[in-house]
Amino acid sequence: MKKFKYLCFMLFLNVVILFPATSDASQVDFGWSVPEYFKFNESSENEKKYLIWVYSIRNTIDQKILIPVSTILSTDTDKFYEAKYIPKIAEQVSEDGEKYLSPDKMKGEYDPGVTRMGIAVFEDIDPYAQKINIFMTGLSHFFFWRWRLSDYSYKITYKRSGSKWILEEHGFSKDNSHRNHVDKFKGAQPDINYWP
Repeated sequence: MKKFKYLCFMLFLNVVILFPATSDASQVDFGWSVPEYFKFNESSENEKKYLIWVYSIRNTIDQKILIPVSTILSTDTDKFYEAKYIPKIAEQVSEDGEKYLSPDKMKGEYDPGVTRMGIAVFEDIDPYAQKINIFMTGLSHFFFWRWRLSDYSYKITYKRSGSKWILEEHGFSKDNSHRNHVDKFKGAQPDINYWP
């Protein structure tokens, strides 16, 4: 009997090694920066302080894909913020001629190998917040929609250290505290059918 179990186990290992599974979640490469504060119109009556966050999304497969992303920031003080785009700020923080796109322009179809760089600008972040979470929805839909499961968000948590933010953790999350705010922030934007 032991020989039979051993033989079955070895056969199972051979099958696993010979037929690797490829995850559909790897269709997208997602990168991001640490959020930083940015003062706009510094030393004037109109001075404003924003939190900016730069990120990139790349199609890693040889097919055109649809990526319905949305970006929301929440704080440990239970406040939620919509990602905005302010062209003058995007121009000032751009490096080496790189042009950052708005969160709305980061949504949509990506041709094979295409990388887009986006910037999310958040206004009036609670000064008492000690932790922030940035939720990026729509990245997991390739894997989860196929089996009609929930579209988990990618959650990136930062903790305050003086006037800077330090990465604490990141990964796909079942935390759906931001879901109502995603729909609220969509406003009058038309719904797009993301199902193939």
